[in-house]
Amino acid sequence: MIPGTHALGRADIPALVASAGSDRLPSAVPIVCSAGDVAICNRQLVHGSFANTSSLPRVSINFGFHRRSSVLDVHAGGVHNARATYDAARIAERSRVLGYAIAARQLRFPDAPPYRYAPFAERGELFVWDDQARNLLHDYNLLDLSI
Repeated sequence: MIPGTHALGRADIPALVASAGSDRLPSAVPIVCSAGDVAICNRQLVHGSFANTSSLPRVSINFGFHRRSSVLDVHAGGVHNARATYDAARIAERSRVLGYAIAARQLRFPDAPPYRYAPFAERGELFVWDDQARNLLHDYNLLDLSI
């Protein structure tokens, strides 16, 4: 990762690579992690990783949250998904993962009161965490709201 880049605005990654003549950017520093470690950074921080060459899987989980007003009717994407206008239907479809996460947590902690996510409750939407839900979430990242 390149320290401080989260505060610089939108990074032009191709220009950084072209300037360095390589994808090994000279101002980048490693985030050293062991199995089971978690690294948390601002989503605007220039970061990346090299290919996993071990026989063990590597898992990356990205969490990003936007205010609805910051994505509604915005035309964006094109990095990890196709360019699109993020209308109310697209935002609702993308947010369904929250319903599945709440349902999965309820299975794990059946005695805990479930989180009530107002948009789902208002629409009367119910979610069940099962194999069908797992299949629905395949390639879910293609619905990311990349602004």
